[in-house]
Amino acid sequence: MVLPPVMDKPPKKINTYQPAISRYIESLKRYNQHTNIYSSKAYDHLPFHIENCQELATIIGNNKHTIMDMGSGSGLPAIILAICLPNSSVFAIESKSRKTRFLSQIKADLNLINLTVINDDINLIIRTKTVTPSIITAKAFAPYDKVIQLSQKIAKLDTSLYIPISRNQYQSLSQQANTKYSFINPKTDHYFLHYQF
Repeated sequence: MVLPPVMDKPPKKINTYQPAISRYIESLKRYNQHTNIYSSKAYDHLPFHIENCQELATIIGNNKHTIMDMGSGSGLPAIILAICLPNSSVFAIESKSRKTRFLSQIKADLNLINLTVINDDINLIIRTKTVTPSIITAKAFAPYDKVIQLSQKIAKLDTSLYIPISRNQYQSLSQQANTKYSFINPKTDHYFLHYQF
């Protein structure tokens, strides 16, 4: 099956943030030994998800953005974005306190002054307009259509939404006629749905 074209690959940059990312991974595994915030069965896939978040950081670019990550969980992609995009303000929204405790610990350990951890329901954040994002992300938070629906309630003109998707999702979604979608495929097996408000 021939896949439809995707947007041009963004320029690659030398990754100078690997030591901080390695410390994050070590802390995640250590914390996960006593508090379940990331499935230990998924450890084999963790390198892919870290790389996926780094690709997203490259796509967003290190201009000054206000990034809202819905359902940050154990920090993917919020922590990686905060590490790789120091010029941006990253808001990690997570309703489960056991996960926000870890996110706050990582923020302190890595001195991520550009990261704000918010322990609250995304719907409350949207209603109160706590964050006015220029970029919205959501990785494994909810089905893409729900993420778009939620994002529409808080997005401003020109806000961009990036959702990591699988190859199968890409194949399915790319067949739909929707001019608001575009797809970015910066590296083999890394696909992102981009929605421009």
